[in-house]
Amino acid sequence: MSHNQNRIFPWVDKNPIASYHTADQSFSDMTTELIVSDQALVPHLSITGIPRVGEQSKVSCSVRHTCLSAPPTLTLNGKDGADVPVDTLESDGIWQRTVEQTWTVQEADVSVNCAVRFLGGQTATNELRLNVECPYKEITMDEPPAETIEGVAKTVICSVIYTCKKNKPTITWNFEDMWSTSYTKPLSSNTYVTVSNVTFIGSLTDDGKPLTCTARFLTGETSKSATLHIKKYDKPVEERDLHENDGTHVLAADVPFRYNALTRSCVVIPCSFQGDELLTRGIWSKKTGGVVFHNGRSHVLDHFKDRTRLLGNLNEGNCSLEIDDIKPFDNGPFCFHAEKENEKYRFNNSCVFIVMKASPEKPVMTPVPAEVDAGSTISVSCSVNHTCPSHPPVFAWSVSNLTSEVTHTLTTQGVWKVTSTITFLVEGGDGVKSLTCTATFWRGKQQASTVKLNVKGSLMYQFRGSLPVSIPVSAVVLIIIILASVFGVFIWRKRKHTDDSLKPPPRPEKRRSLWDRLSRRYPEDRERPPRPEKRRSIWSRFASRTEDGRVGWHERKPRKSFWDRFSRHQDNTADLSVGYVNNSTAVNCGTHISKQRFPSPKGNRRPPHSGRPEVYGNL
Repeated sequence: MSHNQNRIFPWVDKNPIASYHTADQSFSDMTTELIVSDQALVPHLSITGIPRVGEQSKVSCSVRHTCLSAPPTLTLNGKDGADVPVDTLESDGIWQRTVEQTWTVQEADVSVNCAVRFLGGQTATNELRLNVECPYKEITMDEPPAETIEGVAKTVICSVIYTCKKNKPTITWNFEDMWSTSYTKPLSSNTYVTVSNVTFIGSLTDDGKPLTCTARFLTGETSKSATLHIKKYDKPVEERDLHENDGTHVLAADVPFRYNALTRSCVVIPCSFQGDELLTRGIWSKKTGGVVFHNGRSHVLDHFKDRTRLLGNLNEGNCSLEIDDIKPFDNGPFCFHAEKENEKYRFNNSCVFIVMKASPEKPVMTPVPAEVDAGSTISVSCSVNHTCPSHPPVFAWSVSNLTSEVTHTLTTQGVWKVTSTITFLVEGGDGVKSLTCTATFWRGKQQASTVKLNVKGSLMYQFRGSLPVSIPVSAVVLIIIILASVFGVFIWRKRKHTDDSLKPPPRPEKRRSLWDRLSRRYPEDRERPPRPEKRRSIWSRFASRTEDGRVGWHERKPRKSFWDRFSRHQDNTADLSVGYVNNSTAVNCGTHISKQRFPSPKGNRRPPHSGRPEVYGNL
């Protein structure tokens, strides 16, 4: 470090050596600054391409130096001298030493390291993280399904080869409820294969559709498809049972030549025959050989043991067979025959072919209103067909029901229809709601159907729900109307009184309405009398004589009849009372009138009554 930032000056004579002692000698000088560091430069790491497990990859490590005679030492991935280093001149006095290494990428490779050591003992390291990819090949479909018969199972295999054990794929198929298995096995140290076997059961509606298997990895997916060709099962032209030559007795039976069954569920094959023979043993067997049901368990094939039973009573001509936990390959045909002691009986039209279905039928719901009110009650039904009457489907609804009813109906030969009818209360919450009916078949397979309900009126429903139960809705509406009316009258009266002073006096000849006649209030177009200064006593209100405290007196009129009180013809003439005012004298000039003698009012004065105003007048 003592030479750090020192400068070196080399002098160069621009002229030949002969002019060294001349007067115009001139030299060209340049300078170089020395930068000395006590820390080693960090090496640079790079990789060519993307490292993939199982493939070759190249990594390089390089560092700059200024001492070609004693260059630094590079170590890549802990292997010293794996490859010959190469020095390259980059600029004046600066060299670059590079080491490259090629290796086969492994799943465990996470990073590469490079270390440099200079002659002075300085060291430095660098690390490069590897994003190792796990490649995989395209998935393949072995033995794709060609032309198949409806309801007949066929095994289809898909396989995919990949690297990296952690990148194990998941193989799925585009058909639901198909029975499938898968397994994985190694092919080499870093290569594996995953195989998926599916038992495909096609229906007529699947004709022309693709059968697709998809392998999904952590970093992607790959798929393979094949087009399906499904044919309908037709009754063979000639049916011959292997047991038809075992005896001479031939009877007629009624058995459907084809019958649908849901795999993993159960199926009840309807069978009946006519005859007076009391058969002691009913037997079901495969048309190609092998007993499916027999009274003696030892006679039954192992594949069908404990899965078959005879439901009918042979003495009543019922030979129906139940097969539980039916397998995809249990197509048959199955044929019925019987025994009576040592005699054997065979039946015409007694063979049935089982058309397998991997998925159950979808339930059918009755129509519901497009819009419903919150709090209203709705009834809806959900039904589905099946062929397992001993274990019918069970329904589940997405809403809480008020009432529920389940019915079972035999529609055709051996085909049953189960219906669930519920009544439920529409919950509050405006918007589109879902109503789902789910049918669960025997041994767990499910199928659901959903409809949408547009709920409205939740606010009124919540308001009604917050009221006591004893108050009907009509009473609530009536109370609201009454309160609104009272409030409106109050506002009208308040505004009317503020404008009374601006109204002109009413016409005197205006006729009174019926309300004015019956009301205790004065009509608005009449002037109210002045309020008395003092209210009259109860005695004075009912006394028949005139109060003595008045100056004048009223002429007493007869009491009005009941009709006169409510009649429109009212007396509008003024009722004037005449009185004499103290110290007043009427004088008529030119006429002599003798004055009648009266006692002086001064000696017999009575106090004035303030309860009613005095009325004075001169005629």
